Amino acid sequence: MAIQKRTDLKLVVDDFNSLLIQKTPIQVTTNAITITPDYDMPVTVDTLQTSGAEPSLTHYKVIGMDTDWTSSATAGDWTISFTVPTLHTNVLRFAWGDDAVKEITGDFTTYEGFVGGKEWHGVAVTFNKKHVICSLVIVNGSKDKLVIIRNAKLWANILKDANGDPYAVRFTGSIESEGDDLIVLEKNAI
Repeated sequence: MAIQKRTDLKLVVDDFNSLLIQKTPIQVTTNAITITPDYDMPVTVDTLQTSGAEPSLTHYKVIGMDTDWTSSATAGDWTISFTVPTLHTNVLRFAWGDDAVKEITGDFTTYEGFVGGKEWHGVAVTFNKKHVICSLVIVNGSKDKLVIIRNAKLWANILKDANGDPYAVRFTGSIESEGDDLIVLEKNAI
């Protein structure tokens, strides 16, 4: 086999355009992948991060040798995080479950001259220790490359910092492996 040049090994996936989320793990076979996303999430610029930690190495030494006799490794943990700058009911339901989000509608009474009045609606959320198992589909800008993370296990929290950014839902988690954890796809040339 001839050496593969740098240009032969180029498959750059960047310039992210969309984060699609499917509430169930994407099914993969050798000749088919079925993606039926439930959300095209609005993600704050520069908050989408996925990284695998370095493996944890164990070195075995013997007397009289400076190098390893043998070594082994434990795979590092994956970290996934992104921020969704909305408090839309469907995002809250995705994050904490249908049972944790209650619709509210009706009159709002407060002292005179404030924000009271008729015809208010919204939701109340009970923050519980719930995780979501889902698939993440990261789409590049030209929509010809996909990075799929199957079996993402995410937890959510509400985020509001002091610099004027809107309220947001922050998702943080890892991969709960069942195989085919990371899938990279490139559209065939026509």
